[in-house]
Amino acid sequence: MAEEDVLVGRCPQCGEEIQVPAGLEAFSCLYCGSRLTPDDLRGNLPPAEALEGDPAALLERVRRDLIGCVADHAQLRQQITRNHYNLAFQNYEVQCRAVFEDLDLACRLEPASQSLWIGQVVDDFLDRLEARWAQLGRAGLRRDEDKMIIAVFLVPMVGHLDLTISGAFCQTLQQKWVERYPKSPFYIGTYEDIAGGFRKKFKLCFITTAVCHELGLPDDCPQLEAFRAFRDGYLMACPDGPALVDAYYDIAPGIVACIDLCGDRAQRYAAIREAYLDPCYRDLQAGRPEACKARYVRMVRDLGGAYLGLRWKN
Repeated sequence: MAEEDVLVGRCPQCGEEIQVPAGLEAFSCLYCGSRLTPDDLRGNLPPAEALEGDPAALLERVRRDLIGCVADHAQLRQQITRNHYNLAFQNYEVQCRAVFEDLDLACRLEPASQSLWIGQVVDDFLDRLEARWAQLGRAGLRRDEDKMIIAVFLVPMVGHLDLTISGAFCQTLQQKWVERYPKSPFYIGTYEDIAGGFRKKFKLCFITTAVCHELGLPDDCPQLEAFRAFRDGYLMACPDGPALVDAYYDIAPGIVACIDLCGDRAQRYAAIREAYLDPCYRDLQAGRPEACKARYVRMVRDLGGAYLGLRWKN
């Protein structure tokens, strides 16, 4: 289909970008099913003829700079916490949004090439990441660390920008990643969901709740009730208890977000249950709250190190 025969705009109902043949009198949104006319799309975006830029130059800049949206931000893993995530995300968006605005402009200048160009950009991005992992060594570890930046910052940021290419880019990146690394997938998440997790203080036990939900257990199951009673009773009565609980609520939602968005969640939650939560529960049933506390502290530190790259002084 020739470029001039394509009508591009946003659905006024769901906000998703749509490309349809320009000659249609009516059509349905592929995302929400709303019946639309060409006039519903016109006016939502500037026409291509009003835009200026060289698509080839824009795409070359995208290929050059996209790798930096991960390689230059490895420290962000340590900021997936209640006290830091929002500001870290905002700063990341400021620093990286121009890459995707360039890609968006190129695709709006030639909308018929959008799918091809996004696929090429993503392939080039993954090739450059692989070269970086090989250069740094321990490629599997580097891949998993970069995957957390992609899943918790890059993809949510692209979605938050709400550009015409946002949905297509995120889906293409996720699909091509899974094709290359089927044993290490990631899933598409939103900034709103991740940031919202840090606002649920004391309503959930976070990691314990996530593990129990993975097993299909309800919120009032014996395990969750026991851990909540331990938290609100014994632990809060300890001299260092409030500080431990506060530290837990600072990092636990970020750990859960990383597990949920970074694949093989069932295996990871099963490992957490076996290594930490089942022994803690047995301690509580046997009247050993001090032993449960020691395991609790070790769990928070181990998982904070594994997922957020945190290091503890003692």
